[in-house]
Amino acid sequence: MQCPKCGTENPAGKILCRACGARLRLTSSGVASTVPAPHESDQDLRRWLTYDLTRIVWVMAVVIGVGLGLGLLLK
Repeated sequence: MQCPKCGTENPAGKILCRACGARLRLTSSGVASTVPAPHESDQDLRRWLTYDLTRIVWVMAVVIGVGLGLGLLLK
């Protein structure tokens, strides 16, 4: 699929242009939108996802630990 903004050839099924970040999918009017996307690489997105998942795991561990501790205290 060719980007309507910069003309870069992108693999089929891509949502954003890999060169300029423009939206490649067609809108409801049938015209490709050229709204620029944030300039974040796949590596940046993976790093943020890993960071967020790590925080979720830590929070869950603390909640479970507090729950077990309170359960033992209230016994």
